Amino acid sequence: MTRIKLTFGDTVAYAELNETATAKAFAGKLPTTIRVGGTGIDFCGQMPFSLPYDEAQVHNGWTNGDVNYNPHGGWFAILYGGEEDSQRYGDQVVMGRLEGEELAKVQALGGSYDLHVELA
Repeated sequence: MTRIKLTFGDTVAYAELNETATAKAFAGKLPTTIRVGGTGIDFCGQMPFSLPYDEAQVHNGWTNGDVNYNPHGGWFAILYGGEEDSQRYGDQVVMGRLEGEELAKVQALGGSYDLHVELA
């Protein structure tokens, strides 16, 4: 597992990337900055680059705490809410997770950020 540092203004959270080709390619592109906006269930923003993915890993829905890539739209998302209704949202590839205190930090935020992502 690869640990990443997510900086939202003055708030720092950490996530673990999984071992998928998508997550490994993402780690290889770090550091990067992604403009993200809070929607009440996630922080989402357009990726500055595309990533490889396995079509078999593309699915609907998420688990709160997932760090996802939307390959067809080119979106990066940190999903912190809405799990119970998420099956209606497709094109999700899980790259990693925030858990516990790290997830709580992100859930407490609002607004938009130039999210800085780097290896921890």
